[in-house]
Amino acid sequence: MIMPGSMHTSGQDDHQDTCNSQEENAQNSKKEEKILGKKSCNKQEVNHQPLLSTNVAHLIAAILVIILAVIATKAGTSNSDDLKKHLLVIYEKYIMFWRSAPAGHGRPLGHHQPPLAEPIDVLEEFPHPEEFYRRYTKPRRPAIFRGLARLHPAFQRWTDDYLRKEFGNLNVDVEVKKKEDRGQGSLDMSFAQYLSIYSKEDYYMVYSVPEEMHGDLIVPRSIQCGGLQHMLMDVVLWFSSGGTRSVLHYDELDNINCVLDGSKQFFLVDAERGSSHIEFDHMEGRYSSVDVQHVDMYKFPGLRDVPWYNVTLEKGDCFYLPYKWPHHVRSSNTRNMAVNFWFTRMLWMNETDCAGKQLSHVTSMADFVTREPASLRKADIISQAEGYEQMTLLSFTDIFSEYTTDGPNATEEAFDTLDADGDGLLDIAEMYAYDTARFLRLFPSFPMED
Repeated sequence: MIMPGSMHTSGQDDHQDTCNSQEENAQNSKKEEKILGKKSCNKQEVNHQPLLSTNVAHLIAAILVIILAVIATKAGTSNSDDLKKHLLVIYEKYIMFWRSAPAGHGRPLGHHQPPLAEPIDVLEEFPHPEEFYRRYTKPRRPAIFRGLARLHPAFQRWTDDYLRKEFGNLNVDVEVKKKEDRGQGSLDMSFAQYLSIYSKEDYYMVYSVPEEMHGDLIVPRSIQCGGLQHMLMDVVLWFSSGGTRSVLHYDELDNINCVLDGSKQFFLVDAERGSSHIEFDHMEGRYSSVDVQHVDMYKFPGLRDVPWYNVTLEKGDCFYLPYKWPHHVRSSNTRNMAVNFWFTRMLWMNETDCAGKQLSHVTSMADFVTREPASLRKADIISQAEGYEQMTLLSFTDIFSEYTTDGPNATEEAFDTLDADGDGLLDIAEMYAYDTARFLRLFPSFPMED
């Protein structure tokens, strides 16, 4: 970390060099100096020092801030938890200024320590849904699918000319900054208009793929049966001239991301091993306000130790990003395009639904039902029981009582209704097997999706 004191010293050195150069020139051409009114530099003129060094001034300022903060706390004018955090930052940043800055401070995410060497599975084809669920979705393990974005007709078709000709009349939403800012606005414009300006503006198209474009996309074979086919929430197009930066965040959905042009790099954190290191100070959007390009390791000290994976997707690759895995995404500084398939987390798979089905690697989205709102809502409710294979009435009550508020005995009645075999233990499978419409009526207070 460069402190103001060291910056001041550097400035003196630069100034002294300039003065020496001027003195040499003055000796060689005093006549010119007199005409131009140049001022000779000498040691007396550059050695004026302030009464206090910059470092001492910093120390005094920090102590005064602490005294004022303590007074404010005793007066009840400040939140004590926030105050403690700010005081810790002051202590480390200014009072302990002689120590070197933490690794990665002021640099992009990922410079604090090397990425984990543990390999992430790399597959050459989309696995069967049963294998995908058992090996990846249920345990929340990421996987790279090398080259499989090439299966999308869009991989070859979606040039600017083709998009302008076929879909130029569609209206799209456009973010006004390539570096994500959750408070930023968006613009509504035609696809043709976006195509005419995106290479010159700081714009980023993030938009649900319209039905008119579904024929150019396939549905990954891994989510075509077993109930996964009903969990597909949305398919989103991410399109820019490159250089985009996301915030550090996590999603409450599973995700298969396919890169159609350019490349993407993921700073990826294991949800179980690394999430505790990250301060998600905007829980309403499940993201951290850390500046991903200039990380303040004093303000976000947990990031000093967060373990991470480096996942780079080249043009043509796809990637399964598990539910609630924190990540930050950077795109290459070239035309960049990707589609991602967002699907609701499922805690049980109906394997009989896959029996005898012929699954294709090139099933068109145009022939696929992309979402069933009732099934998605049901899955959202059941997902509250993550970590339970079976529930007693007591554990069921702890999890679901706030959603079954239709009468004093509603929670117990819901439990008895769903416990099909009456053994006093409610299996997750029993919840999924129950009729969807009747299931939803058991949980009238579960919040609706926005």
